[in-house]
Amino acid sequence: MGVNRKGDVIQIDFENGHGIIIDENGQDIHFQLDDVSDRININSKIVFEIELHERGLVAVNVKLAMEEIKV
Repeated sequence: MGVNRKGDVIQIDFENGHGIIIDENGQDIHFQLDDVSDRININSKIVFEIELHERGLVAVNVKLAMEEIKV
């Protein structure tokens, strides 16, 4: 597994179960809602890992960044 990357959720399609993150480099990275361990929304600050799939880069192990978690 790779190093955790940071980004913001810019799109979520709950009906089809996927979304898009824009990372620190301005790159759009797709993710599946099944790979999300926390409740996220549009503009949520998240951390994730990258995997290369046949369709390109995919974010996995998506979770809220520590500053987003409210205790």
